[in-house]
Amino acid sequence: MNMGSCCDSLTNAVNTEIRLDRADDFRACCLNLAEQAQRTLEIFSHDLDATLYDRQPFLAAVKDFCLRSHINQVRILLQNNSQVQKKGHRLVELIRRLPSSMEIRRPNPDYIAHQENFLIADQRAYIRWRLSNRYQGEAVCDNRLKAQGLSNLFNEIWQCSQPDSDLRRLNL
Repeated sequence: MNMGSCCDSLTNAVNTEIRLDRADDFRACCLNLAEQAQRTLEIFSHDLDATLYDRQPFLAAVKDFCLRSHINQVRILLQNNSQVQKKGHRLVELIRRLPSSMEIRRPNPDYIAHQENFLIADQRAYIRWRLSNRYQGEAVCDNRLKAQGLSNLFNEIWQCSQPDSDLRRLNL
């Protein structure tokens, strides 16, 4: 698997940190990582930014990823669900349709104020940025050490998180 094409589409660089400073760059990287992931996608987000995650190409890539294999997993930690509750979000609807492959949780209050947002693919590639409303960050397309470090943080938060009951809906 070549995770490098995410970065190639932006700067033709592989295995290096790429600075991102536009929403379009973030969108392209999120889409490419979702398209190329083979086992896991982990998203840590302040508000599940609709500019990145509520777009049809991204949603189609995530759905294809989930349907490709029964062992593929998408896990999402959402700090603030107020915008998702107010406006709706197609990724949440997809989670409801694919509950065996996708799960969304709310972090423990100890982590609710964590400033960073990130998406990790296969503990190998990631995108991260500090503030949810400012598109300034980095993409690293093939660095297992750094990606596993972020994934370890994600797993630590995941272990003490709870399903987001506000976003659950009883389907009758």
